[in-house]
Amino acid sequence: MNTSSLPSPHRESRHQGPPLLLLALIYTALMVVGATQLGKTMATPKDSAELVAFVAKFDWPMRFGAFCELSSAVLLGLFVAVTVSRLRFLGVRAAGEAIALMGGVGATVMLMLSALAGWSVTRPGMAESEGAVRVLHALSFAGGGPGFVVPLGLFVAGVSITAGLHKFIPGWLMWLGVFIALACELATLTMVVWNAAYFIPVGRFLSVVWMIGVALTLPKSIAGDRNPA
Repeated sequence: MNTSSLPSPHRESRHQGPPLLLLALIYTALMVVGATQLGKTMATPKDSAELVAFVAKFDWPMRFGAFCELSSAVLLGLFVAVTVSRLRFLGVRAAGEAIALMGGVGATVMLMLSALAGWSVTRPGMAESEGAVRVLHALSFAGGGPGFVVPLGLFVAGVSITAGLHKFIPGWLMWLGVFIALACELATLTMVVWNAAYFIPVGRFLSVVWMIGVALTLPKSIAGDRNPA
């Protein structure tokens, strides 16, 4: 009998998918560049006569920043999909995994909405409509601010608690994720107390550190004597 074709108990089964670390690093680069460009355009003039000149002056930063933001949303969506897929591969069947997927999809959609709203300001003739510009700017902030970090917090919490309790990630990374998720959810208070907007950058930028930590520590293989989910 030929035993070479039999499965070895020491053979590993590896998750098939893009590397999480590469996705996290590209997402980080696009997010930082996009935020730098769009940060130049957030304070729009109050005088409608200056609005056309303002949009003309910052046309390129708006366009390029929106492009980077939209591209970062695509990378975030890929990171969410691969992370949840890897949790399922590792055998996780819990509510946290579903919560993570729901939050990740929500954060991706809101980031895309923010990018598209910011890009729409630069469309021909849009600057002449003061009301439209201000509405689009407000939508861009809302989508990239609380609209983004609140569902992002659900993704971070779902992955952190689920992976942490299963010992797939270190304890410090799980608690960092819980802290980030709490900051993200507190950003909802921006809708009633403007000063709560300080929670937005905390959740948005610390989540990058968490994503890199997850990419480096979340297992991508299981022993041959375990059945992958």
